[in-house]
Amino acid sequence: MAAFEKHFTLEEATALLPEIRKILERLQEARGKLVVDWETAAPVLRAAHQNGGGKEAHPYLQDLQGLNDRLRRLAELGVELKDLDKGLVDFPSWRGDREVFLCWHLGEETIAFWHDLDSGFAGRQPL
Repeated sequence: MAAFEKHFTLEEATALLPEIRKILERLQEARGKLVVDWETAAPVLRAAHQNGGGKEAHPYLQDLQGLNDRLRRLAELGVELKDLDKGLVDFPSWRGDREVFLCWHLGEETIAFWHDLDSGFAGRQPL
């Protein structure tokens, strides 16, 4: 029985790389903004039960929404985000009759590695 519903051929996964790159870059930007905007939003959000919230929290909440939208898009595509800092993603795939991941991260031109479901990045092997 397969662990994943969606499986990618190398060609299908490669075709998604432009969109995946954009999503990952925007996720990294949104995460960076969250840290900055939290400093302004935190006091307002902590007091929200008393004051009903405030405009200071709006940028932080927008950042959260953007982050959630992009994470949701990756999930819709069937891609597994493994490490946001590295921009590391896995694409469920088949290698013969074995379920594996095609492995890629930001900075790599193309998908050139795969690994078993349980071996992770350290178990990457060339295609």
